[in-house]
Amino acid sequence: MGLSSTGIGSGLDVESIVTNLMNFEKKPLTAVATQKTDYQSQISAYGTLKSALSTFQTAVSALSTASKFNAQTVSSGNTSVFTATANGAASLGDYAVTVNQLAKAQKLSSVGFTNITDTVGTGTLTIGFGTYAATGNTFTPNAAKSDVTITIDSSNNTLSGVRDAINASNSSVNATIVNDGTTNRLVITSKDTGEVNSLKISVADAGDASNTDAAGLSQLAFDPTASAGSGKNMTQLQAPKNALLDIDGIAVVKASNTVTDAISGITLNLLSASASSANLGVTSNTDSVKTSVTAFVDAYNKLDTTLRSLTKYDETGKASGALLGDATARSVINQVKAVMTKTIASGNTINSLSQIGVSFQRDGKLALDSTKLTSAMASSFSDIAAVFATSGKSTNPLVSYSGNTSKTQPGSYAVTFTMTGGSLQGTINGVAATVSGNNIVGATGDASAGLNIVYKGPTLSEGSSVTSTVNYSVGYATQFDSLITGLMSDTGIVASRTEGINSSISRLDKQTESLTVRLAAIETRYRNQFTKLDTLMSSMSSTSTYLTQQIAAINANR
Repeated sequence: MGLSSTGIGSGLDVESIVTNLMNFEKKPLTAVATQKTDYQSQISAYGTLKSALSTFQTAVSALSTASKFNAQTVSSGNTSVFTATANGAASLGDYAVTVNQLAKAQKLSSVGFTNITDTVGTGTLTIGFGTYAATGNTFTPNAAKSDVTITIDSSNNTLSGVRDAINASNSSVNATIVNDGTTNRLVITSKDTGEVNSLKISVADAGDASNTDAAGLSQLAFDPTASAGSGKNMTQLQAPKNALLDIDGIAVVKASNTVTDAISGITLNLLSASASSANLGVTSNTDSVKTSVTAFVDAYNKLDTTLRSLTKYDETGKASGALLGDATARSVINQVKAVMTKTIASGNTINSLSQIGVSFQRDGKLALDSTKLTSAMASSFSDIAAVFATSGKSTNPLVSYSGNTSKTQPGSYAVTFTMTGGSLQGTINGVAATVSGNNIVGATGDASAGLNIVYKGPTLSEGSSVTSTVNYSVGYATQFDSLITGLMSDTGIVASRTEGINSSISRLDKQTESLTVRLAAIETRYRNQFTKLDTLMSSMSSTSTYLTQQIAAINANR
């Protein structure tokens, strides 16, 4: 065991000597610890960086859809008659709307039964949907709906059992039982309004040979073209009705009270009929757009503040950023700034942030000039969305941008629709596109891959064509969303850098373990060596004392 105090006999300060020697020997370990601390600071800094990027992405992602900037306000002159919403693409202006009739669903009632447990009959019910025309006494099936067949057997042949079986079919009808004070009636109601959703109920009666009489399951038969009691055995409580309205003098007929296609870009919710018209006003919601632009500026400035703090240089060396000089951090900053300095090739009048009042200040922050933004909204309101979001604009009103995929490249595309052999064909920049109805989609591997274009005009004659130029652009918010997704991905540069730093920390941990073992051995060796030296020096001191005494004695005897 090594000494922990001054030499036993020689006065040699072994502990001080060993401590000083070990302080020198520990310098490599101290350097490793310092390096590990630096790496840990970088890991913490990258955690802050990722959090800042994620917060920024959340903010810009909410601004990457055109609806955030094509904001419109819709007002109803009589909210008890109708309300309305706009999708941002509606034409601005005023419309006179009169609701003459609300759409209603058909209701049918059976004859009365004493108890809900009374047996109705067995067989099958087939419920069809379509339009009944009194003129000509015809029923035309609704091609958009399939018939519903319901089996009624001994397990569900009561009035309540039939009700439950109809509701369990999860079809476009529902059933209930109404007690009128004397009897119980099965009421079958179409879930959908409008004349096109009239009901026709056919019965295959297992109880007798007739499917149309007023006995057994046939009691529930309802053929609007048949005679009462002979296949038209239920009573109509409410006839199906279409919604009837007038928009600026144009008569409009719709099956639903939610009207989505009468005025382009407007959804009308009809609530009641009225004797007079009410105004429907559509205006641009400039406050909403200003809020969105302000949110973009604020989000960028918060990210910029974090990036500057992490990479700043302090001349005193006391408060420099943890990522000062870090190549990955510089790459992130450069990629973010590269997006900000681009011009959006949208084909619109407005194609940059500066045109809507957003510009860089001397300190590197963004600032919004509200007056300039207001002026831009007044002159080119519809162009602002393309500055931030994904946008497609066609030069021909018969041709419209419909969508894209992540593989679609921004650019200007020449589009051609041609009627060939009785079917619509299309090309984008001369490359044959995939056709689906009136839509064409850019070919895989081409710059237009995933670009979806729709033809909205009248049917083309054989051999005729319609052309257009579609400008597809990706705005700042969408670009940032995509950029950050890449930066933050598992294979992105941020993940690669943090993985590298963690690997370095692991390497330093192993190096620390190795140095610690080595230093323990060195310290043991030093202590053993100086203990022996102390013992030797003590022995020599004793010998020296003895010899001195002997010499003194000899000299005294002379």
